[in-house]
Amino acid sequence: MIEFFKKGFKTLRFKGKKPSPLGDLEEKVMNIIWEKKKATVRDVLHELNKKENFAYTTIMTIMDRLYKKGLLKREKKGLGYIYYPVITKEEFEKKTAEKVITELIENNPELTLAAFQGAVEKLSKEEIDKLYKIIEEKRKKNERKQ
Repeated sequence: MIEFFKKGFKTLRFKGKKPSPLGDLEEKVMNIIWEKKKATVRDVLHELNKKENFAYTTIMTIMDRLYKKGLLKREKKGLGYIYYPVITKEEFEKKTAEKVITELIENNPELTLAAFQGAVEKLSKEEIDKLYKIIEEKRKKNERKQ
């Protein structure tokens, strides 16, 4: 598991309809790297400076933090690094949602289930069928363990 997801999130914001534990600039940097598949600080800076004005050292610091958090890996190239995402954007979003739900269930299962019950009413028949199938598979797995 990626180190980033082992710890609890210090902050969690909803950006659009998705939760994100990243700061605004961290998220912008990650989106560029996810799109490009690999990038140097200069590559990211070039993309960001099309809309805003950032210093090279600011972006270098953000990318180093993302590396230390375990979201990026890097290879030395000349005087700098080439950065690569450790997981895809889709995997990141899924793991973030899983982490949020898991922490809610572990910290207050009764409240989480009550809130979940209300949320289920907004699901389509297909989504409810999918959820039912997941629960049934988990139930069968637990029965086999006993």
